[in-house]
Amino acid sequence: MPIALLVPAVWSAGPAQSGDGDFQQGVSYTIEAALDEEVELLRAAAILTYTNRSADTLDLLYLHLHLNAFRPNSLWARTERRSEYDFQALEEPDYAFERLLGASIDGRQLAARYPGAPDSTVVELTLPSPLVPGDGVRVDLRWEARPSTLCRRQCRGGRHYDFAQWYPRIAVYDEQGWQPHALYPQGEFFGEFATFDVVLDLPDDQVIGATGVPVEGDPGWRSAMRGAGEPRLQDTFYGTLEARSSPGYLPREVAAGRKRVRFYAEDVHHFAWSVDPDYRYEGAAIRRSGSDAPTELAIHVLYRPGDEESWGGGLALERTVGALRWLEEIFGPYPYPQLTNLHRLEGGGTEFPMLVMNGSAGEGLILHEVAHQYVHGILANNEWREAWLDEGFASFLTAWFREGQAGPGVWLSTMDGLARLEKLGIAEPVSTPAKDFSSFQMYGAMSYAKASAIFRMLRELLGEDDFRRLLREYYARHRFRHVTESDFLQTAEAVSGRQLKWFFEAWLHGSDTLDYAVRDVDLERLADGRWRTIVEVERLGEIWMPVSVRVDRKVVVAESRSRSQLVEVITSDRPGEVEIDPDFVLLDADRSNNRLELD
Repeated sequence: MPIALLVPAVWSAGPAQSGDGDFQQGVSYTIEAALDEEVELLRAAAILTYTNRSADTLDLLYLHLHLNAFRPNSLWARTERRSEYDFQALEEPDYAFERLLGASIDGRQLAARYPGAPDSTVVELTLPSPLVPGDGVRVDLRWEARPSTLCRRQCRGGRHYDFAQWYPRIAVYDEQGWQPHALYPQGEFFGEFATFDVVLDLPDDQVIGATGVPVEGDPGWRSAMRGAGEPRLQDTFYGTLEARSSPGYLPREVAAGRKRVRFYAEDVHHFAWSVDPDYRYEGAAIRRSGSDAPTELAIHVLYRPGDEESWGGGLALERTVGALRWLEEIFGPYPYPQLTNLHRLEGGGTEFPMLVMNGSAGEGLILHEVAHQYVHGILANNEWREAWLDEGFASFLTAWFREGQAGPGVWLSTMDGLARLEKLGIAEPVSTPAKDFSSFQMYGAMSYAKASAIFRMLRELLGEDDFRRLLREYYARHRFRHVTESDFLQTAEAVSGRQLKWFFEAWLHGSDTLDYAVRDVDLERLADGRWRTIVEVERLGEIWMPVSVRVDRKVVVAESRSRSQLVEVITSDRPGEVEIDPDFVLLDADRSNNRLELD
């Protein structure tokens, strides 16, 4: 249990960071929550401490109540265009809610307003006095929460609960001001890095997977073990925890038949958890030396009865370990003490710091969600404003991993699908904010598939060595920071020594197409018996890129930005065909004109 400690409601933390606007607010949560399974309700209280490190004076605080998206009359329910997620039709007791029962500073209740009413995923709190730069404030919160029986990024069914969204989450305040964003079907989250100290009061047979490490109490892993080896709790990773004030919600004594488990995490921008008394547990430890990362990293896998063949026997565990090891080679050491992969009620997957909730143990799904530990978890972009910077990134990393196993053919279906959109002229700019895409399908095609193809083109443009150096430098510079396109672009230019704004402008901010064609081929037999092939390459689209030209098995690169350029290739035998972009690297709108067979 958190130790009681008097903390003033408002305090000074010294001068705020200022100058270039590069700041992040100071946030910590101390939470006590009790799950009442009889009425399927979580009752909770928290102390939110918030330090204003900006150069601005704040009169308001904004909190996200994300769980309210999954109830009637939310913006999500009123804008969802897929019948399988009809939250508007839910009735009691099936819909979700997150009821803020009280928010106070030093005993004084804060005036609350819901600016998007009837949507209640964002609440505005008026501060009793302005919060000047460098000062902090303690806010006491009380609320009740319940997931819905219709699964979407959260769920409940029987005694299984996926608490993906469940607590009042402070909105981000950055150089552009407050970022309170209602939760839509298109687009996801943006959060402040924080410390979480969370005590969960639960029936004593529940098995828990969560963000952070269990520092007190029994998460239930030993009793749920399948396979050899004791679970690595990592309960000493954060050392001796400092005393923290308690919300005072839970009684001193634990009721019969219940338990309390305390989880702790630092440098995370979200906290999620799942419970199921029937979870099976498998675990492993990754040991490392000579790095600035933890010397031991615990991997936990929780799966449900019936999952033995699809998750058990070390299958999901091995895939989770493999994904994380590969990502460490790409970016650098994983900085957290543990990673949990658990089987949720919904299909698909969703990422949280130190935790992924997956609907299956497919290798591609695990790789994608674990990739989000880096892109969005540690490199924390705004998902609803720049979804491509994490969803496209994770999709690319997943394909890159599979490319190493099966070759470049893994890209063919993605490139063919995108080429059809490009040829029809209906593709939308990848940089479009998530909710502004014309449809959920377009959001997915642009933010996931096309963005993935753009990362691949950048890799080929820079060369794999420089691209790998870029990713490691991007991670080293910006981990535990809010990141934007500008951060990635600046790092790419610094590492490569190239001007790359043209690439980002063309592929992220426009909807012009790339289309190269074989216009003409001239063959000549040389005196020594070899063949000279001169290929006229025509650029029909507006976008320019270096383009590979293959004459039989010999490949050269055409780098002119002209509408027409000539490429000369010498071969020992008479060539039988010419092909532009033979490895399907470029997002070419019309591949029918890329290949020419020679008579």
